[in-house]
Amino acid sequence: METIIESQNVEQFSVYSDDYLHNRYNYYKRLRDNAPVYWNEEMRSWFITRYDDITKYLQGDTFITSPLIWHKMKNLPEGEDKHFKEIIDIISTWMIYNDRPIHTRLRKYMNRAFWKEEIEAITPEIKKIVTSVLDQVVEKHSNEFDFVSEVAHPIPALVLCKMLGIPGEEVERFIRWSDDIAQFMQNFVVSHVPDKDISDQTKKSMKEMYMFLSEAIAERRIKKRNDLLSRLISDNPGEEGELCDDELIAQTIHLIFGGHKIPQFMLSNTLHLLFKHPKVFDELKKDLSLIPKVLDEAMRLEGPIQYITRHAAQDITIHNQLIREGDSVYFFLGSAGRDERVFENPEKFDINRTGKQHIGFGGGYHACIAAAFARVEIAEILKEVIQRFSHITPLYNLERPEWTPNPTFHGIVTMPIKY
Repeated sequence: METIIESQNVEQFSVYSDDYLHNRYNYYKRLRDNAPVYWNEEMRSWFITRYDDITKYLQGDTFITSPLIWHKMKNLPEGEDKHFKEIIDIISTWMIYNDRPIHTRLRKYMNRAFWKEEIEAITPEIKKIVTSVLDQVVEKHSNEFDFVSEVAHPIPALVLCKMLGIPGEEVERFIRWSDDIAQFMQNFVVSHVPDKDISDQTKKSMKEMYMFLSEAIAERRIKKRNDLLSRLISDNPGEEGELCDDELIAQTIHLIFGGHKIPQFMLSNTLHLLFKHPKVFDELKKDLSLIPKVLDEAMRLEGPIQYITRHAAQDITIHNQLIREGDSVYFFLGSAGRDERVFENPEKFDINRTGKQHIGFGGGYHACIAAAFARVEIAEILKEVIQRFSHITPLYNLERPEWTPNPTFHGIVTMPIKY
């Protein structure tokens, strides 16, 4: 059935244009004010940009995630879907691409990775990892280094390795696997069809990661260790809600992808905002207990996930626009955080802000499973960085940093700094 679109008050634009990537928040405001439910021809998707609409429709089952992969595959020329089979077989089992009741079963099981005791157990280890990395940074660089390549990129990967019990000598390989998967997923989310060239390297890394985790699970089944992977392994795979090994491996790969890249982008974005607001930075240096407030405000203003995708499970009309069953819909979390209908002076970096909370981690039953852990991890890393480098200053253009060239995943690519 053809999608019906009433007249819209915003001209068509490309989410890949340089102007959009550097001025996305101006585009968001234009959409919120003039076309809160907007059909973008390039993406063949609806853009929903107001906070209240997003928080309302992320709840329930009106918009779902399970059709997304099928929609991508049907856009491929006949027979080409075989090229992506090894990747699709894994990511199609991820929680994010499954709705209830499958999602409920997977989430309930994987929740144990983020129980309070798990977070408390890893927190001292995060401090040790950060201290070790910063010691190496000081040893390698006299007074300048790139914050992303030396801190924000490697430390979340090292933390995941420690949690999962992956040996230190495997860290470099682990980071390469994660980066390859991230490159594919960043393209997959926004493209009508997946990229064959990118997928070749991703298939190789996905296969290596799968084999590594398969062997690690087999070893831990013989002799458990004091790590998260050992605690996630089921003694009765596939019974009474327990995950079989293939399911556990797939969910762990998803955990690795999200648990590496999201903290990386959040760290770079937060430090960037602190550089741009020196008074807030000075206040934070005097009182590190303000870090949770800083992180929440950074998530609202420069969240690492700018939008999340869903498909309409039924026909629905929102703001006089008829969204047909099966239509692709983008919920712009990055726009919701700056909605002037909800947040007073939304462009201001105000760590004492009260009222409604940001939705940078999504909402509904698909909300980020690792949100609590991510907050703790990023807070510990940022605290150690500030304590070690109290006079840190930027060596890049604060008004035009090098953002990731991707409309979905939002972070700074390179951040040379002086300490």
